[in-house]
Amino acid sequence: MHLKKSFKPELCKELVVISKSNYRRSLLITAAAPLCWSIGGLGIRIVNVSPWAMIFWRGLFMALTILLFLVIRDGKNVIQTFRKMGASGLVIGLFLALTSTFYVLSVSYTSVANALVLQGTSTLFAAIFGWLILRERVRIETWIAIIVTIASVVFMVSGSVTSRKVWGDIFGLITAVVFAGNILAIRANREVEMVPAACLGGFLSAIITFPMMNTFSIMPSDLGILAFLGSFQLGLGFYLFIKGSANLPPAQTALLTLLETVLGPLWVWLILNEMPSMSELIGGTAILITIALHSILTERRR
Repeated sequence: MHLKKSFKPELCKELVVISKSNYRRSLLITAAAPLCWSIGGLGIRIVNVSPWAMIFWRGLFMALTILLFLVIRDGKNVIQTFRKMGASGLVIGLFLALTSTFYVLSVSYTSVANALVLQGTSTLFAAIFGWLILRERVRIETWIAIIVTIASVVFMVSGSVTSRKVWGDIFGLITAVVFAGNILAIRANREVEMVPAACLGGFLSAIITFPMMNTFSIMPSDLGILAFLGSFQLGLGFYLFIKGSANLPPAQTALLTLLETVLGPLWVWLILNEMPSMSELIGGTAILITIALHSILTERRR
């Protein structure tokens, strides 16, 4: 009887309004992340340095930006924040470093559209790895999406097999595979905080490429662009993604990340007039539609 008297319908309505407000805020914050990421291809096209220099400076500035955030947030406990990651955080940071490295190499050899579309297949690679390693069940719609995506990738890269662009396509696929490994590592270690792992990933990408640097001489304008890419495009983008995606369903998050795949080639086309080939357009469009439909079906099943 007491429970019935204490029940207040207006309180439930207030909680629903708050929940909707948090959802919309999370949606906007998460959508802002791929908007930041989408300028990466344009920035890589503009700077006049070697791919190894791009990876080094971009990773270094990303790491310093996130480290500054952690110092402001945690103060004297920042060292303890990194220690809490353990070996799992090191693995996740290494995967992030390799993803960043192969992405830059991919954009350096092939079109931005190709690199981003191939990177977008990581969610399907993650499903395959989950089936092989974690023994997770893969539903029939996922297998269909994987088969369609593989066929589209073959069609998309068929025109570059005999050219230098084929290396960019290979690096793009490696980017997707490595990022899928990162998704799997995060799924298996949900307790690991991603922010310090991302900081570690930035430092590791700089360490990996350090031996390949033939010179540290760089134009101030190029250094400024790379600093912007590291701090804003990667650092801020990654923070927004972590902040917003925590309150969204995974399938919806996957759909929002496709904004980078759509907007990245658009900026390069509008500013540098870089147009993908017809095979890239057809294959890339098929992959985008497949991933979008798969994410929608997954969300409906949830």
